[in-house]
Amino acid sequence: MTAPAPRAPMPPGPLAGSFAWQAAAFKDYDAWALHVTSADIAEIENAAAATKAAGLDIRSIAQADFPLPGLAPKLAALRHRVLNEVGFGYLRGLPVSNWDPDFRMRVYWGVSRHIGDPVPQNRNGHLIGHVIDIGTSVDDMNKRITQTNAELSFHVDSCDVVALLCLATSLSGGESAIVSGVAVHDEMMRTRPDLCSALYRPIPMDRRGEVPAGGKGWYEMPLFNWYNDSFTGFAPVRLYVESVRRFEDAPPLTAELGEALDLFYELCADPRFGLKIPFRPGDIQYLHNHVVFHARTAYVDHPPPAPKRHLMRMWLSAQDGRELPPALLAKWPSIERGKLRGGAVIAPDREWVIPLEPETPAY
Repeated sequence: MTAPAPRAPMPPGPLAGSFAWQAAAFKDYDAWALHVTSADIAEIENAAAATKAAGLDIRSIAQADFPLPGLAPKLAALRHRVLNEVGFGYLRGLPVSNWDPDFRMRVYWGVSRHIGDPVPQNRNGHLIGHVIDIGTSVDDMNKRITQTNAELSFHVDSCDVVALLCLATSLSGGESAIVSGVAVHDEMMRTRPDLCSALYRPIPMDRRGEVPAGGKGWYEMPLFNWYNDSFTGFAPVRLYVESVRRFEDAPPLTAELGEALDLFYELCADPRFGLKIPFRPGDIQYLHNHVVFHARTAYVDHPPPAPKRHLMRMWLSAQDGRELPPALLAKWPSIERGKLRGGAVIAPDREWVIPLEPETPAY
């Protein structure tokens, strides 16, 4: 008889605390977002113009190269909120339509350097990605589905903090939502502790073609982790759990694990927990991936010549972030605190780049 798998470390009870928020507490999102003032915008534009005048490559711009005397303390407070209080923060009101692509990238990069350190987010070494429908087929299992107009279930990215800057919204759909992974965890622990426990065990997931040298097309990682008395969540896009079945050597999804995932995604979408916050052009959303998960609904773009729904994404490393569980090394290149960590696994000779435009024209 096969011995049962050892029980994964778990907290003694529900986690609670400031990260375990529910949606009702944050319905009035404009009341707590950081709205930039005209003075803030002038500071930002002056800093971006100075980097351009100095001939600085965007990739080389450090926080010190982007001084924001008035705005920086407010960004520091936002960063503290993201990493230590509720796991998310919003900056609103950037006049993105006034700036050309290069200047817009300088602004986004420079402001975000006050939050963390950029890491590459895909196999192509992109430091800023374009979340836009470029015609990628949802059925292409070697591609992520972020560059389609399909629904994205609640998930996280492989970094400490993910940033999304909105340039344009869709005609319909494309609703963005966030959820406290801690609150969902606690609800599962209270109502179905057996299924909560199941999510502390490894779950097979599809790499979608981003395979490290010598690796397999799939990997395993728990959705919930308890390490050094700290909780870390890792929610996969549900489709990536389903498509892992294409690999004959991947472990099968047990009935218990399937039921646990069903309950998890159901709770994430429950209005008690899932918080819908509409994007507007000029918004930047910052999320602490270890405790807050995000999603979007399917959408339809405006007909030409109106622009498509377009977000720009950055993955940020927080060197003062929490200690991370070794289980994340199944996906992350590095988890060491105090150093650049997270990001996508790319070839060592591939250059890190910033594409000013999406991979293909919008139309």
